[in-house]
Amino acid sequence: MIAWGLVNVAPMEFAFGDFVLNLNRGELRNARGPVSVEPRAFALLVHMVEHEGRLIEKDELIVSVWDGRIVSDAAISTAVKAARRAIGDNGSRPTWLKTVRGRGFRFDGDVRTDTSDGAKHTNSPTDRTAAQQLGQGTASDEESNAPSMAIFARPAVMVVGFECPASNMADSALALGLAQEVRLNLSHWRWFPVIGPEAVGYKTATEIDVRDKAREFGAVYLLTGSVRSIGEKVRVNATLSSTENGNSIWSRHFDGDLENLFDFEEEVSCAIAAQIEPEISRANSRRLLQTRPTNLSAWQLLLEAGESQRRGGEGYGTAAANEEQKVLLAKALEKDPGMARAWVWLAKCHWRDVIMDWAEDREEALNASLNASHKAMEINPANWEARCFRAIGLLFGRHEFIEAEFHARESVRLNPSDASARHVLGCVLENIGKTDESLAHLQAVFRLNPNHPNTAGVLGDITTCHMLLGHDAEAVETAVRLIALAPNYSRGLQRAIAALSHAGEITRAQDALNRLKTIQPDFNEEYVRTTYPFKDPEVMETFLRCLEAAGAFDRRN
Repeated sequence: MIAWGLVNVAPMEFAFGDFVLNLNRGELRNARGPVSVEPRAFALLVHMVEHEGRLIEKDELIVSVWDGRIVSDAAISTAVKAARRAIGDNGSRPTWLKTVRGRGFRFDGDVRTDTSDGAKHTNSPTDRTAAQQLGQGTASDEESNAPSMAIFARPAVMVVGFECPASNMADSALALGLAQEVRLNLSHWRWFPVIGPEAVGYKTATEIDVRDKAREFGAVYLLTGSVRSIGEKVRVNATLSSTENGNSIWSRHFDGDLENLFDFEEEVSCAIAAQIEPEISRANSRRLLQTRPTNLSAWQLLLEAGESQRRGGEGYGTAAANEEQKVLLAKALEKDPGMARAWVWLAKCHWRDVIMDWAEDREEALNASLNASHKAMEINPANWEARCFRAIGLLFGRHEFIEAEFHARESVRLNPSDASARHVLGCVLENIGKTDESLAHLQAVFRLNPNHPNTAGVLGDITTCHMLLGHDAEAVETAVRLIALAPNYSRGLQRAIAALSHAGEITRAQDALNRLKTIQPDFNEEYVRTTYPFKDPEVMETFLRCLEAAGAFDRRN
């Protein structure tokens, strides 16, 4: 089966008429450009085109497109209609995707494939077999992952906290928010890695040796700044310097009103991007802009939510801080219902309620998270964070693997510099069986942010990936590091126990299990089956078997 968006071969396209299906990009195009198509319809279209000329019965579509789940005829009909609309087929007299009454569907047409060598091929069974064999090699796995990893070949820029000479809370919040916003806009260029202020704990140039830190993190350029406001007036200074010699490359100051801050962020972002890679300026028309808040008061409430999140501590924080953030976000959305970032944050808060079991009604919290992420995407389809939380909700809450992968890949495509987007994609890929690619994205998290706020969560995923790949030495090393870093993190302990057991380190696994029992005394097999969304039953069985070998539970009873 070829999944909706990526195959494990070098870039391949299926062409028919004026249409091209690019599997690596997960894109359908015609002569006018990209064609919008839903993930499920895209998956159906890929399967039909791959098997052109052959009758495809409904049962085969259910296995290929819906992963064997029970679906209604209406759901199949809806996906077929959406696929036909995308390729301009007439439902009553289709040209390409035809109905074989009472039996299934058939794709008729001259389908051509374009592989990485540029040669054109007819889509014969032999060609498909060869492509599938190529997809099993490590070289093609790396190539399929190359577009989102190419960013690391370019010089990185590091944004640190902006200094605030005054001690008042308003200026402090403004300085913090401005550094984040500049980083946000820079990330949209997608041409180079951006390391955000969270990597150094939001420290400023007066608090740490930022040049030394930047070099440690592999940044070539360093952006520093300062903020001072008097009433509604504000002065902001920003400097771009070289980490090699400390020389200032570019400096600019801004005097104006608070309401014009967003124009300044755009100005800084463009200037830095032009310094790093001048040709980006010529591609400016293609740049994907982040929707800006239309109400500064709402934006300030968002900054307060950020302060609340930091007060809540590491990882998911506390239930009280999460509730406080939801109140602030509700107020922000009252003032500006079109603020996509507030909807994203709300999706994140509701997701925390789900994963940490803070909600009285888990299903209600999950629906609230999915609805909030959907609202953010309606407002701004380019918001990668919305894609992240939609992917996580669909994966863990609904086991909708195709849609979860679609949104996770989109989040990284939209912002390859966002460490959290990489984590989400790595998590999704790990659970759907694309373990090698998952590991690459999870390791990229620490290249983008060595001090990622959810380091324990990322290490947990990395531990499981190494275990599933048979990298026992690496799995043990990561598991030990994970336990030392977060000894009270129950999910991390669960993954560490399984990995240690898999490697034959039973004593260490049992030590970790004893720790887990003090934190989560009701841990059992049902919990694992309910909260780990492994797509492959064999992976679930491996995970359970390793936990059982350590003494976590006895499945013979």
